[in-house]
Amino acid sequence: MSKVIALLACPLLAASMFSVMAAAHEVKALLAQLGTRNLRLAVGADGPPPLTVAWPCLNDVLPDGGFPQGVVELTSPGALGGATSMALAAIRSGQARGHKAWCAWIDPEATLHAPGLVAAGVDLNRMLVVRPARAQLGPIAVRVVGSGAFEVVVVDFDAIAGADRPAEPQPRKTREKKAWAPEVLVRKLALSAESSEAMVLLLTDRLRARGTAWPVSLRLELGRPSRGELSVKVAKDRRGRVGAAKTIAFQPIARAVG
Repeated sequence: MSKVIALLACPLLAASMFSVMAAAHEVKALLAQLGTRNLRLAVGADGPPPLTVAWPCLNDVLPDGGFPQGVVELTSPGALGGATSMALAAIRSGQARGHKAWCAWIDPEATLHAPGLVAAGVDLNRMLVVRPARAQLGPIAVRVVGSGAFEVVVVDFDAIAGADRPAEPQPRKTREKKAWAPEVLVRKLALSAESSEAMVLLLTDRLRARGTAWPVSLRLELGRPSRGELSVKVAKDRRGRVGAAKTIAFQPIARAVG
């Protein structure tokens, strides 16, 4: 069964005051309660500006001076290597766009924990965490992105080794459905992000083989050459701007992975 966890509690009590919902259809019910656009900022005709983050030197290496609207891939060995801290920085900056700005995290392996989010400066009162089974990741992620309720949606796209939850029984209809190919899911997310003016961050494992290129607005290849450094390479940009890897100071936001 999928779990939708709305982090709506007082930050000091969030670890024990989760509101839990089961089954994928309840995601739709929760999004209906939030409203399609009443939680998002009003933006201009050209859409939202690039999302800058409070991370010294990171904005300088991004082609637009920040994260663009659409699908951004953060890929690193083992789906770690700084991607989580970068995603948390984006969440915090997304919420800083306005007092009604919400963000969401699709977390199949249940690796996030509330104290880490609080330490990262995330407002739990405007944060939605969805914990679907892997089989339901695609449809739920597309629904969340397309709702128009969130500034930033983070998707743990590839399973983190050693963090997998015990297998959960799936309804017959879910078992019979064939999962979308990764490139198909990314295309659906890109279309949903275009209509909802959201920014989607995909956390992926760079060590996993890929048969075809994905339709992302930006692909960043991350690495950790040393404990205090982060290597960032623009491997794909929608305007064709790519470059060599650049090393910046690593700024760990918090230990958000349990």
